[in-house]
Amino acid sequence: MKAAMRRWQVAALWALLGLVACSPSPTPSAAGDKVIRLWIAPNPAEERFWTFAVERWNKRQLGARVEFTTIPATGGSEEAILTALVSGNGPDISANIFPGFAAQLANLGQLVDLSVMPGFTEVVGKRQMGRLLHHTAIAGHHYMMPLYYSPSLIWWRTDILAGLGVKTLPTTFEDVYRLSHLRAEREGGMGMQVLAGREWRSRWYDYISYYYAGSEGASYIQARKAQYESPAGLESLDFIQTMLKNQWSGLDFGSDDPLARGMVAGAAHGAWDISTYQENYPAVLKHIAIGPMLRSERAAKAGGSRAYTFADCKGIVLFKSSRLPVEALQFISWLLADDEVSLLWLQKTGMPPSRGDLTTNPIFTAFYKSHPLASEYAKYVEVGVPTAPIEETIDVNKIMNVQMIEPMLFKAKPARQAAADAARSTDRLLEHTR
Repeated sequence: MKAAMRRWQVAALWALLGLVACSPSPTPSAAGDKVIRLWIAPNPAEERFWTFAVERWNKRQLGARVEFTTIPATGGSEEAILTALVSGNGPDISANIFPGFAAQLANLGQLVDLSVMPGFTEVVGKRQMGRLLHHTAIAGHHYMMPLYYSPSLIWWRTDILAGLGVKTLPTTFEDVYRLSHLRAEREGGMGMQVLAGREWRSRWYDYISYYYAGSEGASYIQARKAQYESPAGLESLDFIQTMLKNQWSGLDFGSDDPLARGMVAGAAHGAWDISTYQENYPAVLKHIAIGPMLRSERAAKAGGSRAYTFADCKGIVLFKSSRLPVEALQFISWLLADDEVSLLWLQKTGMPPSRGDLTTNPIFTAFYKSHPLASEYAKYVEVGVPTAPIEETIDVNKIMNVQMIEPMLFKAKPARQAAADAARSTDRLLEHTR
């Protein structure tokens, strides 16, 4: 009964959004107060950036005044934005939009293609964003401009590795098996945290990251078909199963950070965790070395020198309901074109801005020289791939949870069967929502 009610609520919401999409957009002349309304991610680091960036824009009087607020705290950013659009209280532009949600909004006719913004071609060339935009394009359009591209990489405790006599960072599944076996024998500890958590987003940082590494960045959804039964898909799931089956990784670490506590020797982390460790685990951070995402020895021999990985990618969008579309496009263009703003983003958040020149542009040299751990992330932006730009992202990841990860946790079925079951469920979902 609850499931049926939920489906009815979602259908009603989509219907309302459809009516909004069909309604005429306000013209710039109807803007009244000429204030661009911006919503941002509700986290302190990004709030610091936007405080400085918006103040700079407003003080220089580069265009219509911008005012920002964090996305309202509800069931999630996506729900808050959808509710605001339905009620007519949405912002002009919003940051913190991942590709899957951008695809949802675009398919509902809610977004403006940002390739119409002033200087689009120049901005893309200056930031060397061509490859990055290829991964975030939706049906050939650029409804979302990525603001950051943060690869998922493996952190290793060099003090633990040294105690085991391991002199090089593991780069393959087989390396991790050997390390895990060694640690289990000598210390009774676990080798690595292989699962990032139980939320739908968690799959970005484990299975999907391993998949990208093993597939040379190929998508796990191709032509609206799941690729879980491909060599990369099966090897990734088998790695998770092998680590859990041998008790070389834990089922659930709760609120503890297993890497900081020394419960594991390695774990996947994003660039934002550097500041977290600086504040909470400074002594541990001194022993952290960052290595590539893991793949099988087969994939490593067949692939390039650097393993691909998932890149957490969030961007900015302009809603068709905006009262100030022309002025908002001018602000977005400035935001992306100004190198000093990119440097400010890096300084305030620690996350790589969405640029292909992070290791070559002199403006970033001093920062990365004094932040060696952050510089490792810059090296992998080129081989970072965001989540598949499909509007069913959340549902697809939930299928991964139920059909693939839970069977691995509870030893319910072999990896190959779990992959096949998940692929069938995903294909049915994508076929019915086509």
